[in-house]
Amino acid sequence: MPKYRLNPLVLLSLFSASALAEPVKGLVDGQLAPCPDKPNCISTEKGSLSPIAFGNTNPKKAWEMLQESIIELNGKIESKQDNYLWASFTTPMLKFTDDVEARLDLTNKVIQLRSASRTGYYDFNANKNRLNLLINRVNRKLNPGSLKNIHE
Repeated sequence: MPKYRLNPLVLLSLFSASALAEPVKGLVDGQLAPCPDKPNCISTEKGSLSPIAFGNTNPKKAWEMLQESIIELNGKIESKQDNYLWASFTTPMLKFTDDVEARLDLTNKVIQLRSASRTGYYDFNANKNRLNLLINRVNRKLNPGSLKNIHE
């Protein structure tokens, strides 16, 4: 039976990558931090996805729906305030942690979102897919009779 040995350098690089993780920045000048020039981050602030529009729904209720949806998608809410939320998601197989941030924008009646990998460069659209799932789930809660959001 062949024996497999783990290369200590490979192990060191895998575990030390978490030490290089970018910290969650929170709000910067009242907005979510811009994404770095890497494909493993996506934001609705100035990105390609639309934020969650809650329209005439009570903003507090929309904020609660977002939190429920994060938990339903196996996220962990790390910190929450009246207008800012930080949650983490751990990938099932490799146990990488990604961060999702949200900002309640009362002026425009939307919830802005940002999702980013803590480590690495590519994420194979994991963060974009996660935000799409989250946006669709909250939209279904906001508009329960609508069939518009069926991409999950």
